Amino acid sequence: MLKISEMADLANTTRRTLIFYDQQDVFKPAHRTKAGYRYYDYQQLYDLLLILGLRKLDISLSEIKVIQRKSNQSSREQLFSAQTRIDAKINKLLQIQKVINQKIEQQTVTDPPVLYQPAIKRRVQTTFWCSKESATCTEEEVAQLFSEFYKQLNSLSVIDTGKSGFLTNLPVNNPNGYPNASFRVIKETVSHQQKLFIPMIKRDAGNYVCILVKNDLLGITRGLKILKSFCETNHLEIQTYLWQINSDNNLIKTGASEYGWLEYALLNPQEGHHGD
Repeated sequence: MLKISEMADLANTTRRTLIFYDQQDVFKPAHRTKAGYRYYDYQQLYDLLLILGLRKLDISLSEIKVIQRKSNQSSREQLFSAQTRIDAKINKLLQIQKVINQKIEQQTVTDPPVLYQPAIKRRVQTTFWCSKESATCTEEEVAQLFSEFYKQLNSLSVIDTGKSGFLTNLPVNNPNGYPNASFRVIKETVSHQQKLFIPMIKRDAGNYVCILVKNDLLGITRGLKILKSFCETNHLEIQTYLWQINSDNNLIKTGASEYGWLEYALLNPQEGHHGD
């Protein structure tokens, strides 16, 4: 027989859930000792998985109790009700799938992006959610930080249309220091999102020195060296924080799209804007 903790692990649920189901007469242990310890048979796992599945469909415990009375006419009605809810969820998923397919179809083949050409561009004020600060830029560090950060957001936040990327602590005169620079994962906030207890950071409106690069170590380092030369040649004073903004929301590795913008805010406001 299985202890309550063993049954909980087997069903990928919690000990507290099993105690609650017992108290509600929904799922009882096969045996209970005089000391109050609960024990379960392996065969009970399948009933438990059904109950857990029905709960994920927002079917109440009272409805589940009716369903458990298999020969009851009311049970049949409850099953039909459950089936209706499942159909509704499937229809919602199909709608989401339709939107995704439309976005894929809209991504027609275009000319390759113009890479490694520095320019000064005007950027609007944008507010981002941000993760904690990392220690390094290794793939493992990025993946771990990315995972922890997006777990705090809505499950669809990864694929919504807001800007995303990284805020990296790296002066423009140190392009070779990129692999060891600390950073934060950032995601543009959305007004319709529920209130989240996640730190936010504001990117001020203004002129930014920008360059579009291939989003890998070689491409980013190359872009940073070009920006360094561009700033020195044009005597530009810029902030020390590097905004790395994904060019789209098709994230292919380490939380980045295939191409991305490297952007530094200008400190000398008299510099004009050289792009869109």
